[in-house]
Amino acid sequence: MRRFKDEQVKTQLVSDYGMTAELYIDTGSCEVDNQVSYPLLKVYADEESEERYLEIESEGQSIQVSVKAVMSFLAMSEVEVHSESWYERNVFGRD
Repeated sequence: MRRFKDEQVKTQLVSDYGMTAELYIDTGSCEVDNQVSYPLLKVYADEESEERYLEIESEGQSIQVSVKAVMSFLAMSEVEVHSESWYERNVFGRD
């Protein structure tokens, strides 16, 4: 697993079938950057509804998930997801 610092995660707008947003990695090292898919994530707008969809790759194919569903997932994770050490201190360590 590899983690990237916030300043290494970049965004840009691209004219690609309308205007899309891309999230990508830029560490300043071509050796590192070329080992990460470009772009990591892409957001498109539906032609009719303008609803936003996040495009990700799964099993070698592109799939799109509504940004609304992703935002709901991220909001839930802010509340419910904790490290193993947090659970040790706050749940299992209690008598």
